[in-house]
Amino acid sequence: MRYNNPTFEHIGSVKNAEGVLRIDIKTRQCVIAKGDVQRLIERWPVSIYDIAEVISTCGQPEAIGQAWISRSGKAVMFRINGFAYVSPLSQVKGILSGEKKYAHLAMMVELPEPGCPAGAAAPAGGVAGVSA
Repeated sequence: MRYNNPTFEHIGSVKNAEGVLRIDIKTRQCVIAKGDVQRLIERWPVSIYDIAEVISTCGQPEAIGQAWISRSGKAVMFRINGFAYVSPLSQVKGILSGEKKYAHLAMMVELPEPGCPAGAAAPAGGVAGVSA
């Protein structure tokens, strides 16, 4: 398997909704609980929940992902249902302080090297970038 460096594809935004971080990804909305936002900024991994499940389970949802600060300290990393997303930490801090309305959210996509036959870079039994 040969891949180029990951590229970043804009896919949504992160917003502050009364202290809760709301993650909008095209047709899905997720949240990081109000109590976990400060833990995230302190570099602890926190759980991500689907907003629809929060409502339907009366506040007792199961986590669908996790968020953490990158090793470099420059980004917030999100893993939601097996897919990787990233947002600049400076923008997330900006929305928490009220300086910004939203933070850019991008999906990390690894493209096969040019000249590599279609599907040759895909793992055995699957298609690159698609989870079961």
